[in-house]
Amino acid sequence: AGGSMGPGMMGGSMGPGMMGGSMGPGMMGGSMGPGMGMQTGRSSPTVKRFDAIPNGTVVSLKGLVNAPERNGDRGVIKQYIESSGRYVVVLEDSDETMSVKPSNLLQHVKIRIHGIVKQPDLNGKTGTIITWCPSKERYNVYVMSLQKVMSFKPSNVVLDTGTVAQVTGLSRPELNGKWGTIKEWVRDSGRYDVQLSPQQIIRVKMENMRV
Repeated sequence: AGGSMGPGMMGGSMGPGMMGGSMGPGMMGGSMGPGMGMQTGRSSPTVKRFDAIPNGTVVSLKGLVNAPERNGDRGVIKQYIESSGRYVVVLEDSDETMSVKPSNLLQHVKIRIHGIVKQPDLNGKTGTIITWCPSKERYNVYVMSLQKVMSFKPSNVVLDTGTVAQVTGLSRPELNGKWGTIKEWVRDSGRYDVQLSPQQIIRVKMENMRV
């Protein structure tokens, strides 16, 4: 009993053989662990979008015609609905959700001030976009170090890498209205490299991108 069942069945066959060899590294480590994980890794790039504002971005509503009383309300993007081209926004005060077109959203993203000639001490300071003034075509920006709101042209506002913004005012009309992710700001040329899709990156002047 001691010789046959102990070392033979328990130690040799069931112990190291089944538990350690077959089920342990074989099934758990080899097949299920890395195997399934790699499949997930391969599929995730296919859902990567460059033209959708990221979930969690703080926004405010603007230009609403059917619900003008909502204009100026703040919220957070919860989801992008590809079929409708709209965003699900959770409103800040009520936790109510609304389905909103991108043209009715303003992103409260962080920026860096650049290229101010008359007040060069402002250059390099950071702030957050508060509102957009269409009549003046300027952003109202809360400048953190000064603790006040100031007005800047888009050409004086550097959007952070990763910000999703809309192309506007280009001589190539097929690009106007498209949304893309800012990959890089090229200081020497004062332009953004903007990724519209996995296959397409364009270089755009600062004044031709809007949030």
